[in-house]
Amino acid sequence: MITKKLFSALLSVSVLTCYFSYPDIHEKFTISAADTASVLTGECGSSVTYTLDSEGKLTISGNGTISDFAEGKSPFSDNDKIKTVVIENGVTQIGNYSFSSCPGISSVELPRSLNGIGEFAFENCTSLTSLTIPDSVTSIGQYAFSGTSLKSLVIPESTVTLDTNSMFMDCKELESVVLPQSLTALYSNAFRNCAKLKEVDIPDSVTAIQNDVFAGTTFTSLFIPSEVTMINGNALRDSKIDTICGFKDSAAETFAEKNGLDFVESEERLWKRTDSLPLAGVYKLDCDVNVKSYTTINGILDLDLNGHTVKTPEIICNSSVTIRDSDPGKKGTVICTEDSNLITSYNKLTICGGNFYGYDKKTVCATVRINDGSFDFYGGEITGYYSHALSVRTKDGIINLMGGNLKTSSAENGKTNVYSIWLADTFAGTLNITGGEFHSDLGPAVSGSPLECIVNISGGKISSDQDHGFKFPKRGTVNLSGNISIKGGKGGIYMPKGKTVNISGPITSADVSVYAESSGTLTNGLGKYISASTLKRYLPLISSNGTLSVNDEGELGIEVPVSATTTAVTTAVSSTTATVSTLTDMTSASTTDTSTSAETSTTASASTVSTSVTSTAATASVTEGTKYALGDPNGDGKTDANDATLVLVNYSIMSTGGQCELDAEQQKAADVNSDGRIDASDATLILQYYGYMSTGGTAAFADFIKQNR
Repeated sequence: MITKKLFSALLSVSVLTCYFSYPDIHEKFTISAADTASVLTGECGSSVTYTLDSEGKLTISGNGTISDFAEGKSPFSDNDKIKTVVIENGVTQIGNYSFSSCPGISSVELPRSLNGIGEFAFENCTSLTSLTIPDSVTSIGQYAFSGTSLKSLVIPESTVTLDTNSMFMDCKELESVVLPQSLTALYSNAFRNCAKLKEVDIPDSVTAIQNDVFAGTTFTSLFIPSEVTMINGNALRDSKIDTICGFKDSAAETFAEKNGLDFVESEERLWKRTDSLPLAGVYKLDCDVNVKSYTTINGILDLDLNGHTVKTPEIICNSSVTIRDSDPGKKGTVICTEDSNLITSYNKLTICGGNFYGYDKKTVCATVRINDGSFDFYGGEITGYYSHALSVRTKDGIINLMGGNLKTSSAENGKTNVYSIWLADTFAGTLNITGGEFHSDLGPAVSGSPLECIVNISGGKISSDQDHGFKFPKRGTVNLSGNISIKGGKGGIYMPKGKTVNISGPITSADVSVYAESSGTLTNGLGKYISASTLKRYLPLISSNGTLSVNDEGELGIEVPVSATTTAVTTAVSSTTATVSTLTDMTSASTTDTSTSAETSTTASASTVSTSVTSTAATASVTEGTKYALGDPNGDGKTDANDATLVLVNYSIMSTGGQCELDAEQQKAADVNSDGRIDASDATLILQYYGYMSTGGTAAFADFIKQNR
């Protein structure tokens, strides 16, 4: 006899048997967690299994793909018990209709191994409100998210195959979506009935917009990129869009005119992605960006950093790229995060602003590397740590440096072969320096071993703390003109043996020092722009590792002592004339030294000298009652740069109509060439003797003067 208790037990067994034998009717039964920890298991792919627990958590495990299913044939179709879905690492593909019509699913966790989401995958998952797609996904099928309650979605740049046909149709809670730059078309009904959608940022990669894409939306303005060439006549049917923004003479403007819509010409768009950079178009960053992988730009791009920070392994420019920063505080920054060049250009690169930092750990890569094409630098700051700020390798391009700062900061790593500008072996183009500052702390500021390149310097400031400012290449041509400032701890311009620098235009001012490998002529063409007699007056203001002179052609020459390297002469003279603008206003058009032109040039220059060296002269005051020897007008018992400074100060005062401040005995000591005048020639002889003594000379001053007058 079957009792009620036994009948109940048999019924429980039959329910369990029926449940596991016929999973397609499992939703009709309810089993508590006390009866079993798992209520449904099975296979959904050749190597993929699933487990649904009593809390509604569906876990999918294994390797490979979740199978494609026909509509309504997935093991999860129409199952309202599934609340969350966790797909574990190893699964690579979500098949067609996998989770279609599962109204209870509210969240889905996707693995890093996933590379594809099939058609209708989450269609009509009406409770699904959030989803994060990993950047491993490369393809997403049509209708994939239609009918969900997603509020926002970012489709990663890794997605190269994206069928937008009805992809977000009936997503009535959707407010924003970010589309990848691989997208080429917006297909029919892509955003139909997305009533809460605030805008759609169409990537510049899109070329076609089909019919009814925005039907049922409520936003009123749409930006259409210039790359869009096909717009279906019904693209905006049943939408509220009444204003089209875009570029002049584009398909967007034509579409607006044909459909009676307002057209607003626009040149710039906001970039709102935090994980990638735009690949083409005119953009202003609206957020900080952290890019995990390399960015390759193949389209024309104009990017405004707008005060934001970009972290990236490398930006590879295969097309024309311009980077600027409109932020008043100049906070826009691009930082290299891996052992690579920060920017590598093969076309035309223009930088108008921003702060660019190379990799701050051990590397041999440059911050900006010009492999091919040209580079224009108007402003901003480029910094190298373990390698060069700018590496130039282009074979025939033009490098224009017109502003901004290029600098290396290698003191912490002790690397002396790090330069603000490196001219590589392959460089055979033209480098024009007309403005900006170029500085290295340990190594030379500008150096290299290029091919037959041309370097034109007519402005800017080039300096090194501990090396040469500009290490003259052994091959190539260097032309100087305009306003020149080249200084360094070992000397400003390093001149290889037998090389001369071309003077290609008037020298309006110069603050330089010279280090030559050997004796010889240093300039070619200087005589065209300044007379020999005028140049001689300025020799005391040009520090060097030898004795400077002017030959019959008006060219600057140097006599380097056999044992001379970089001696104390350079350091001492540089400190004395640190604020002196040398060769100022020497713009006479010929070598003819008429009394009128020479006097005019001398007077203008002397005025500058007076202003520059007054502070230095204060340390060369004379003590009353001291006996002043020839060449020692300050009476300190030495003939050195301080005496030359005192001579120049009084020469300046007298040249501008003032009275000499030296007494009769001092004047006699200052007039070392005994011509009855105190002028630059006397200062020149004093400095020449000082250099002679600093390199081991032993002759008395009077004897030295007799030999050099």
